[in-house]
Amino acid sequence: MEPISGASTSLRSRSRLPGTSVAVVVIAAATVLAAILILTYAGDALNPPWQVAAAFAIGALETGFALVVARGAPGDVTAPLLAALGLIVVTTNSVDTPADGVFAGDWMLLYLPLALILLLLPTGRPATRFWRWVTWTLCSAVGAFILVCAAQAIWPQASEALIVPTLVLLFGFFGCLIACAVAPFARYRHASELEQIRLRWLLVAGLSVPLTLLLCWASYLAIGVPDLVVFGLLVMFVAVPAGATISLTRPQLFDVDRATSAIATALTLAAIALVGLTLASIAVGETMDEWPSISAAVVTAGATFGAVLAFPFARHGFDRMLYPERARTVARLHRMTSRVDAGLAEPEVVQEVLREALRDPRLVVAYRRLADHELVGLDGTPVGAAGVLATVRSRGEEIGAIIPSPAHVKRPAAAIARAAAPLVDSVRVRSELALAAAEVEASRERLLRAGYEERRRLERDLHDGAQQRLVALGMRLRVLQRAADADGPVAAALDDAVAQLGTAVAELRQLAHGVRPSALDDGLAAALAELERSSPQTLELDIRAGDLPDAVATTAYYVVNEAVANALRHAEAERVLVRVREADGTLLVRVSDDGRGGAAPRSTGGLTGLSDRVAALGGRLSVASTSGRGTVVEARIPCAS
Repeated sequence: MEPISGASTSLRSRSRLPGTSVAVVVIAAATVLAAILILTYAGDALNPPWQVAAAFAIGALETGFALVVARGAPGDVTAPLLAALGLIVVTTNSVDTPADGVFAGDWMLLYLPLALILLLLPTGRPATRFWRWVTWTLCSAVGAFILVCAAQAIWPQASEALIVPTLVLLFGFFGCLIACAVAPFARYRHASELEQIRLRWLLVAGLSVPLTLLLCWASYLAIGVPDLVVFGLLVMFVAVPAGATISLTRPQLFDVDRATSAIATALTLAAIALVGLTLASIAVGETMDEWPSISAAVVTAGATFGAVLAFPFARHGFDRMLYPERARTVARLHRMTSRVDAGLAEPEVVQEVLREALRDPRLVVAYRRLADHELVGLDGTPVGAAGVLATVRSRGEEIGAIIPSPAHVKRPAAAIARAAAPLVDSVRVRSELALAAAEVEASRERLLRAGYEERRRLERDLHDGAQQRLVALGMRLRVLQRAADADGPVAAALDDAVAQLGTAVAELRQLAHGVRPSALDDGLAAALAELERSSPQTLELDIRAGDLPDAVATTAYYVVNEAVANALRHAEAERVLVRVREADGTLLVRVSDDGRGGAAPRSTGGLTGLSDRVAALGGRLSVASTSGRGTVVEARIPCAS
């Protein structure tokens, strides 16, 4: 995964402690050593095997999390805290210690690293002076409580005098825990965007606390004792460290908001189901463990089925409540899609809509080209895909991406990418069609220019090759004719051969002229002047154009030639005006006559062929012909070099 934009800045802003990696290694070694010593010397004091196995497994997980944080976020205080949590879990949950013994107060140590993580993450230090005071108060309360419990065990006669301090420390500890739970919410408002993403992982992990409470409730309801709460505690001791690890090392692993919404929805539905089951138990006057097995199973299955059916609707409601900006953005995209489908808007506005909705003026919407799958912007220029981005998919295929500006480190939500998919797909299809059309036009122009060049070569070959040889042959025959008997049959045959050669040369010249008028070598004006001289009717020329590319001059000549021929042959025109103008990189060719009009281009007619020639050069041909008012043929041909 690419490093997220802005991550380095955030890392520099975090508080770093020297030697944290060494501390993690030392604590991890101490954890391993403690486990070995416990298994070797604890003997009968060992807890049940399942409890020891669970303690060792959780301790190993915490140590692993600590090593990951030490490598991914060097210097962060969270790494040694996680390692210490692993050591505490192994040492306090593997051996059965007396409830009133010297270590009676060590249970507080289980919560101390988790509470400190909530206070210090993601910067590694308390947010304000007040939270610094909470941190020291918490640590002091834990230390003092452990000492007071040890003093009660060592000096039982002092137990009565220490009851009040013990209760004060206990309630102070619980107050600090509540403050620690509030700390991420208090820090969130003033945090940077990247810090907010990190804090959201803590909030997701913190949902394990209400899960634990629900399990306790369900345990009392189902079996009459709170034994199921153990599973909630296990989840909590894994979820919070895992959330802290991900928040510091891979905060953009996936959309944390989706996880938050899904878990919050599930917990809410579970709570509603438990309320229903509790009310049912109150109504029948028995707890569920006293119900008949079939009744309990049917009711539980019904509650579960109802929760599953309600989940998508409830989650949609949570999404709108927790993330109103996302909901508004998705709604705007849906409305824009409807407008595009109705032809009231262009799909390219998706970028402006997202920039405005997400308050990111440099956000880029890109699509993947079909030819090479390269990511390009709406203007067709390649776009770098480094940093965070939201992939846009359509029918399972990746078609584009939403790329926030470097100043934004949060990946756009998947729901926004899904809502934008129809618009991005439309942009992609339109762009590909426009590109294909441009390629076709370029291909037509290349073919037209190649055809003109071939015509030029053929005309020169006919003129300089076959025509010259025929003329030379005719001259030699004339010489032979003069040397022969004037009244003999040979002279008559030679005279006939020379006449046929003259006819052949004339036909060859006409053929070469049809392929490409040789006068075009001197420019369009010279070729049109020759056309004027050969015209049987009045042909007026008004030409104001300089040197033109050969393809443009040739096309313009054919337009004039065809239009004049049609005017004289079909429209019975007596006067034809040809006007040629060059301005702003465009050649305007206009041929008007005073004939009978009514001309209509046919699919196989000469004007249709001319229209294709003009279009191949990026131009446009139009014909205006009203019965009794003559015909106007006009061509606009780009002539920029």
